[in-house]
Amino acid sequence: MFVSLQFKLELRKEDREKLIQLMRKQSSAIRVAYNMLKELEKEKAKNPHAQIYHRLRQLFPELPTKYIDSAIYKAKQYPTDKPVVFGGKRLFEKLCKNHLTGKLRETLKKRWRELRQGILVSIGSKSDKGNRLLRFEDLNGQLHLRITTGNREFIYAKVLREPSNSKDKWITFMAMLLESWQTKNYFPYTVELKLRDGEVYGNVSF
Repeated sequence: MFVSLQFKLELRKEDREKLIQLMRKQSSAIRVAYNMLKELEKEKAKNPHAQIYHRLRQLFPELPTKYIDSAIYKAKQYPTDKPVVFGGKRLFEKLCKNHLTGKLRETLKKRWRELRQGILVSIGSKSDKGNRLLRFEDLNGQLHLRITTGNREFIYAKVLREPSNSKDKWITFMAMLLESWQTKNYFPYTVELKLRDGEVYGNVSF
């Protein structure tokens, strides 16, 4: 079974700024990884993942290693046989038009930057209590997402999500989380965060 669910995060102002900086770094790493993938495919290089990983570690030494692996994973989701415009081709084309000015142009530019720079993804792992870097935890009876920002540095964001109906898979996910916390028998789930209209939204897949 593969399920993907959406949610929203609530953060303190200072934590939100830390998260946005982290998103920018990994988004840059994703773009570098994608460009390297294209070049290494042309060269028919052996073990491209290792080469890309080594290069990203050099360029982004402050990023936890799991974010590096996850950046490569995300880069592999884009097609390499045709041009990719990070931030969206349509938005980019609109921004290139000279007649756009003022508030409309600034709105489009902000949206393009969010799409281009506002991504943070972490691949799940059973051995890491479900997810090492973006992990759901219970704090005082409320669901939070623990976000790793550095070496043993974390911020916590409140998860805003309620089941829409009795068949909502979120109920299943919460039951699985609760059982894993109680039994210590964890399951992997992948989390991807995105910036949209100044708010942080998430997607969990398991």
